Amino acid sequence: MKMKKAVSSLLIASALIFSVSTAFAASGSSLFNSEGCIACHTINGEGGSVGPDLSHVGSKRSLSWLKTQIADPDSHFAAGSTVNINGKSYMAIMPAHKHMPASELNALANYLETLK
Repeated sequence: MKMKKAVSSLLIASALIFSVSTAFAASGSSLFNSEGCIACHTINGEGGSVGPDLSHVGSKRSLSWLKTQIADPDSHFAAGSTVNINGKSYMAIMPAHKHMPASELNALANYLETLK
């Protein structure tokens, strides 16, 4: 009986985690559009070309790296420098979102991390 309860609790916890990460991804996708990221970055063939294609960024970058890149991109790439990503050159001009609420930063970064 204890094993049945433990398995049931584990299934419920897994479902809640999946629901929360799905909600983050949905709101993160909306933020990607509303914050203007789509004007410079492409995801699955849609968006701008000023910045790198982010269609598979989640398989290349950690969640922590993504959060830092959104909040303080100069910590990774000096502003105005040329950055080579996937064989293409880009000028590092991404705006910092240092004042983005933590909930939005987490949602956006979690969404990008799901792009594998």
